[in-house]
Amino acid sequence: MALDIDVSVIKRLSEGDQSAFRAVFEHYYPRVCEFVRRLVKSDALAEDVAQDIFVKVWERREIFGVEVRSFGNYIYVMSRNAALNALRRTGRISPYAEEQASLPSSDSMEEEYYAREKELLIRLVVCRMPEQRRRVFELSRYMGMDNQTIATTLNISKKTVENHLTLALRTLRAALASWIMLIF
Repeated sequence: MALDIDVSVIKRLSEGDQSAFRAVFEHYYPRVCEFVRRLVKSDALAEDVAQDIFVKVWERREIFGVEVRSFGNYIYVMSRNAALNALRRTGRISPYAEEQASLPSSDSMEEEYYAREKELLIRLVVCRMPEQRRRVFELSRYMGMDNQTIATTLNISKKTVENHLTLALRTLRAALASWIMLIF
């Protein structure tokens, strides 16, 4: 299966072709569900959010023929925003996760856009980690502390710090892999 759907299918969708919508839905729904599930940590909520996204896709179908250059990017942004809104509604997100990091400018706007999106996703995933794992990750990656210093600061063993970092990085890799599959 190709990673991006054919432009002609998107054009037919924008014209109201239900079979094109079905093709788009079948292509993107599993990816959207998986991406949202990784953010909201709930299968049921992820399915509800994904279904709402595709209702909006159908309702806004006319814009895909004119205003939207990349359907994959559009569906990713919709998914991310819908997941953030679901987390806000359920009270399971902190303002820290929504904070956009200021990144150095890149040579192209597209690279900067992807860098900002990736940073926002990382912050969101880190915010959703269990408290101890999040603290260990933040001290290591954001504060630059070594494992022994973190262990001393948090009054835990160095091995526990290593385990938390391993699990945090595994979670981040999975979320980033899901993000990449969704937008490319």
